[in-house]
Amino acid sequence: MATPLLEVRNVSQSFPGPGGTAVEILHDISLTIGEHEVVAILGPSGCGKSTLLRAIIGLEPPKAGQILYKGRLQEGLNPSTALVFQNFALFPWLTVQDNVAVGLSHLPLDDAQKAERVGKVIASVGLGGSEEAYPKELSGGMKQRVGLARALAVQPEILCMDEPFSALDVLTSETLRKEVIDIYTSKDSPVNSILMVTHSINEGVSMATRLVVMGAHPGTIRTVLENPLPFPRDEHDPEFLRLCQTLHALISQTVIPKGTVPTPALVTRPLPPQAIPLVSLGTPIGLLEVMEGREAMELFELSRRVHIDLTQFLLVVKAAELLGWVTTPGDRVELTAAGRTFLAADIGTRKRLLNTRLRDIYVFDLVVRLLSESPGNEVEQGVVLGELALTFPRERPQRILRIIVSWARYAELFKYDGTRKVFYGLHH
Repeated sequence: MATPLLEVRNVSQSFPGPGGTAVEILHDISLTIGEHEVVAILGPSGCGKSTLLRAIIGLEPPKAGQILYKGRLQEGLNPSTALVFQNFALFPWLTVQDNVAVGLSHLPLDDAQKAERVGKVIASVGLGGSEEAYPKELSGGMKQRVGLARALAVQPEILCMDEPFSALDVLTSETLRKEVIDIYTSKDSPVNSILMVTHSINEGVSMATRLVVMGAHPGTIRTVLENPLPFPRDEHDPEFLRLCQTLHALISQTVIPKGTVPTPALVTRPLPPQAIPLVSLGTPIGLLEVMEGREAMELFELSRRVHIDLTQFLLVVKAAELLGWVTTPGDRVELTAAGRTFLAADIGTRKRLLNTRLRDIYVFDLVVRLLSESPGNEVEQGVVLGELALTFPRERPQRILRIIVSWARYAELFKYDGTRKVFYGLHH
């Protein structure tokens, strides 16, 4: 067999957690990237997709295992890779051409050679005429084109992309996806293979020749699927839809396992510690509105109807389940009696129902208890963050805190002063 372009062998990754304990993010990952292929890594939020990508590039060496490039052990950054970031990562004080040229500083090129290469890649991504523009003058799509040009300027064999289109509107994302595939299939392109992280099943099936599905806590590879569909791909093709449904089922099972015990609508004690899904409260309420008048709907049908990427949509379903509004037997979402009651209620009644429900969820009960134990009915943000970090070492406590604040405000459970960074009770 030919030597893979890149090989990941039994890689595990961990980071320091509370109290000096190590938190395992990736566990025993093995993966190969061959010549002339597009590999897409999919999976639920928090499964370590981006961590794996950074390890492959050499930004964060793994704690265990090996990464080989063309059969040789990789040490440090791999100069044959380049990364396109999700958030553009442009220098606001540099022009388009200067941002693109940043990655060339370490290469043995004179000024004329650098200028020639920068000019070519700027033209190849459709930015001709914008060389002297600054990032603040560009649209989101143009900013991401600058990021793509910067990556292409170093002539990488493996182009790595970390959810590069997630911050863009649907039409711009579609255009850029097709342009990246054009670059990949072009005979004049230095790009041999593409490795991308995405949360979008449609995006993965549209672009990838191989699809890697990960599970979470810690991140592992559940399965790898081949995608033999020829380019350009038609999203209405039955085979395209079949592959989307297969991936949907795999990722759904990762996030909402079959046999999950439904969260009861009412409980007599706080739920055991679990992080709340990181979604706005409006999304599970919106899910109820979509299901109004229907007792149950299939997950796949629901996700297509609401036009939300599957991994994000599954978080919405988990939030609704945590609030006792739905259950998820198999691949179905079913309204509960509590969900129907909430749907039928006016705004004031909804707030009271949610206020009662949140008190039975660990993170909200935690803040309520801390406030009740405080002589001034006031708790500093740092105290809450510390408790969250100890309880949920794999999560980002700041992100959990933002969700706690927004949900509690709607339910009028407690208040938060962002200026003073303190929580306080309603009767403070």
